[in-house]
Amino acid sequence: MQIVAFANQKGGVGKTSTVVGIAGALDRLGQRVLCVDMDPQADLSIWLGIDIDDGELRTVNDAIFANTPGAAGEAVYKAAWGEQLYCVPSVLDLADRENDGVIAGAFRLSTVLQGLGDRFDVVLIDCPPSVGRLVELALVAATHLVVVTEPAAASLRGVARVLNTMEVVQRHYNHGLQLAGIVINAEKRTSEAALRIREVRDTYADAVWSPVVPSRAVVAAAAGSLAPVSAYGSDGRDVTAVHDAFARKVVDLAVMA
Repeated sequence: MQIVAFANQKGGVGKTSTVVGIAGALDRLGQRVLCVDMDPQADLSIWLGIDIDDGELRTVNDAIFANTPGAAGEAVYKAAWGEQLYCVPSVLDLADRENDGVIAGAFRLSTVLQGLGDRFDVVLIDCPPSVGRLVELALVAATHLVVVTEPAAASLRGVARVLNTMEVVQRHYNHGLQLAGIVINAEKRTSEAALRIREVRDTYADAVWSPVVPSRAVVAAAAGSLAPVSAYGSDGRDVTAVHDAFARKVVDLAVMA
C-alpha cells in the first residue's frame, strides 16, 4: 500500500484540489483509494461529501487519540462520489494534536493506518498548510511525499521548508520516505508565473511533475458542488487530464517500490 502525503507550508496552493483530483483519477483507474484528511479545516472531507457536523462521526483525530494499530479503519467513510473512494475525515479538534508531547507521538498516524493494505491500494494524505506536528505525523506514516506549489515566491519558499522537514523525518523517523514529485498548481499566464515555473524547474529538475495544472474556475465550482472536476465535461477536461497523468505516476510508485 502506497501512502502519499501532499504538503506545502504555504496555504492556498491547491493541495486539496490536487488530492481530490488524483483520488478521483485513481478511482477511475480501478484503484481502491483512501483519503486521509489531516487538515483541521476539513476541506477534503467536505468535498468528498462527508457530514463533518454529524456528532456520531468518527475522525482521524479519534483514531490518533486511540493510538492502536488499525484504529483508522473505524473512521473510514464512503465518499459521496466515486466507486472505490473513501475518506478518514478531519475535525477542528485535530488542531490540538499540534501540541502533543507524548513519547513516540510522531508514529501515531502510522500506527492507526496499519492493516489497511488489505482494503486499499493507495492512501492519499491531505496535510495542513504548515510544517508542524500534523505534517510530521503524515510524513512519518507516508511512503512518498508530493509537494504542491503555486508559481509564486511565497509558495516556493514553502517547498523548501517542506523538503527540509522531510529530511528531518527521514533522518529520525522514516528512513524509507521518498520525494515522489513537485506539482505546480494553478498556472497563471503572467511573466511572474513563468519566471517562478522556470525557477522551480531549474532548482528541482526531474522532481517536478509535468504538466503544470491549469487555473480554471471549474475547480472552485466542483468544490462548491461537492463533485469531481471530471463531472463538468469539457469545462474541466484539461484539469482532469493533468490529474489523470498524475494518478498514473502514483500508480507507478508501487511498481518502482
